[in-house]
Amino acid sequence: MKLAYCLIIAMVCVTAHTRSTPERDRVYGKMFECQKELGSIVDALENVKNGDINPDTGKLILCIHRKLGIMDQNGDIVPDQYKQHVEAVTDDKDRQKEFQEKCGKPQGENAEAKAINFDTCFQSILKIMGRI
Repeated sequence: MKLAYCLIIAMVCVTAHTRSTPERDRVYGKMFECQKELGSIVDALENVKNGDINPDTGKLILCIHRKLGIMDQNGDIVPDQYKQHVEAVTDDKDRQKEFQEKCGKPQGENAEAKAINFDTCFQSILKIMGRI
């Protein structure tokens, strides 16, 4: 009986930890496409989260956001696509507004810097939400 209880607890923990959403899967799918295109094995999203930025990080992050359709080649946000992306991430209207206001106009000296700054902002809100 104790073994069964432990197995159930373990399954719940594993399921909660590996929780996935269609939008998260889409983001990681684009990351894998960009890794292949750029010949990279780096998990750029994880690197941004950890503050481990190197010269190739910006290229990979920009590629991901361009493939998602939320950013153009200059690192500027594509408003309609970004709105759809945010809506896929959360139903909370206040949180959607926060994503728009805080992250909707990334700054940076070039497209790669804008992509990194955008992703850092976006991940900071996801962290508050308990999503990463």
